[in-house]
Amino acid sequence: MPVALFIVTGKAAVAASLYVAMGLGTAAETGPESGKPAVRKVPAQTGRAARPAAGPPAVRVVRLTNDSLAGQPFGEEPTVPELLRAGGKVVARKPCRNLYEAGQIDTVLLVRHQGNVFEFYRAPEKDLLRDARVVNFEPAYGRRLRTRLAAAHRPAASTIDKVRIGDSERTNYVSVVYQSGRLSTVHVEPYVD
Repeated sequence: MPVALFIVTGKAAVAASLYVAMGLGTAAETGPESGKPAVRKVPAQTGRAARPAAGPPAVRVVRLTNDSLAGQPFGEEPTVPELLRAGGKVVARKPCRNLYEAGQIDTVLLVRHQGNVFEFYRAPEKDLLRDARVVNFEPAYGRRLRTRLAAAHRPAASTIDKVRIGDSERTNYVSVVYQSGRLSTVHVEPYVD
């Protein structure tokens, strides 16, 4: 019998500890140590309706399927030579073994252009866009991207919209963030085999 009482008392102590830790009660408001009865604090009425506290805007997540946009988000895709002619810089080169051609070494290029970052897989026959993060929409490719995205989604002015656009095969993705109705960031993730 004493063991059972100890287990029940232990469970009650744990429950009381959790109750206090969660902020549902404090030693200053109630408890045998204070000698005071439980008191609930009520805000004073001022005669005005309470305004909700200004907090961060609501986040809305939207998922869309759009084969054209997910497959070709820029329309005409920017190329390495185009970006370099426009003032872009190659900031990293990494050799990469070609999985399909024995002995062939390809290169992964990281190109920065006006705050935007592009990753290309460079093989002898072609440069393939592997990843792009666009935050500046002033270059021609950024304007094309913004125009194509505007046709796909209208963001709410008072929210942060996170839009994930994929193709029906689930291979190409475009992730978009709108803040207060304005295009903020685009992450292009095309499929490269």
